[in-house]
Amino acid sequence: MKQIKTLATLFLLTALIVFSGCKKDEAETIEKWIVGTWELDRYVQQDFKDGVLVSESESLDQGKVKFNDDGTGDDIGGNFIGGDFEWSNTEYELTLITGGGITVYDIEEYSKSNFVFSLTDWNGNDKAVERWYLSK
Repeated sequence: MKQIKTLATLFLLTALIVFSGCKKDEAETIEKWIVGTWELDRYVQQDFKDGVLVSESESLDQGKVKFNDDGTGDDIGGNFIGGDFEWSNTEYELTLITGGGITVYDIEEYSKSNFVFSLTDWNGNDKAVERWYLSK
């Protein structure tokens, strides 16, 4: 019986160590993936009225966006935010600071070669969604 309690305690401690480290590792991993120069392949804007898509526009090959490891970045080509910025992230959000303004984007997808984030603006039941598709 004592041996079972010891094994159960060891199992619980191991599980605690493994699972408590996951969030930190994921946040560090996404931050490392963001650093670098990304191609801004596609920009899509969608407008919804009462949950129904009423318009959609798309722009292709919009330049490059560079995320530096010191938390700064540059819109190369000026088609994203128009210049330099500061950035930070969590596992689910990308925050950009430009000219005193702060914008928080939702991270929808990320890997070492693809990065998709969006911004949603609500007005009652209507919404406008902007989505950026980047690749390395």
